[in-house]
Amino acid sequence: MNNNITLEEIARLPTSYQVAHIRIEPNIILAPMAGVTDSIFRRMILRLGGCGLVSTEMTNAASVSPKALRRHRLLDYLPEERPLTMQISGNDPDLVANAARVVEQLGADIIDINCGCPSPKVTGGGHGSALLRDLPKMERLLRAVREAVQIPVTLKFRAGWDEQSLNFIEAGKRAEAAGVSALALHPRTREQGYKGQADWSRVAALKQAVSIPVIGSGDVTSAHDALIRLRDSGADGVMIGRGAMANPWIFRQIADLRRGVTPYVPTPADKRNLLIEYMTICAEELPERLALNKIKQLIGQFHVGLPGSNHLRVAVHTSTSLAEARDAIERFFAPFLESDRVVQEMVAAD
Repeated sequence: MNNNITLEEIARLPTSYQVAHIRIEPNIILAPMAGVTDSIFRRMILRLGGCGLVSTEMTNAASVSPKALRRHRLLDYLPEERPLTMQISGNDPDLVANAARVVEQLGADIIDINCGCPSPKVTGGGHGSALLRDLPKMERLLRAVREAVQIPVTLKFRAGWDEQSLNFIEAGKRAEAAGVSALALHPRTREQGYKGQADWSRVAALKQAVSIPVIGSGDVTSAHDALIRLRDSGADGVMIGRGAMANPWIFRQIADLRRGVTPYVPTPADKRNLLIEYMTICAEELPERLALNKIKQLIGQFHVGLPGSNHLRVAVHTSTSLAEARDAIERFFAPFLESDRVVQEMVAAD
């Protein structure tokens, strides 16, 4: 892979794609992540700019009922999150089709079927990437969902169960035949989990094999990564998951590169403010225990990029209250903010 990309190459890259009647622009999207991409996280990403589509967390089709939705709130959203994908999983075509009808009534713009989750807890129930071991059943499930709803249906899946069963081309063709409007491929196998490297040549091969949009996902950790992957794979878009937890500004930085300007570099104040704002909104919308768990989860992936950041993570992870976690964040960033203030005053004096 050529790790350099010119402005001329960037200018030739696609900037949008269609999911049936819905235009996704920009074509850089937030991946659904269980336990992460709730409404609070999605809104934070969208406010920073540069993201064309967000998705709910994966929701078990068996948990899409009025009673269950009041309990887990996985499909809650606000109008400013549109266009919004709601992702569901399951292994029974009728059950998933019924869940899709409910999701459509809830106001989803797109329904995404998960055939990619590698978690043993998920695959043990025949969900997620387990469906890649039975492609005829996967196709029946997709057809049942497509026939049950009016809104577009998409599929997120992996390259195969393991290296001996790489069936992503057949899976993609079956999905297209079933009426799916777009495909998102994470080109690792289920057996790999998140180890090793994502083989984007598989994304390129899938793009050549089908006529519907293909989105690539996996190992995108910088703005340059995203545009190079887009160029080399010929994909219609790029999906970013863990990279967005590490660097929520990545979508804005991609937009900057496309405009020919230096990608924005968040300051210590930006990072402090984002963590505090995220914690504050979590505290307003969630019970304290859940809000505390959310900030601990984010800080574990967040790229602080400052000396002593490991001490910050430990301090937040060992906090027993939101107040304690907030104090740890404020104390950590205070000297960096003061240093920035002094520099700004010196510049202003000149």
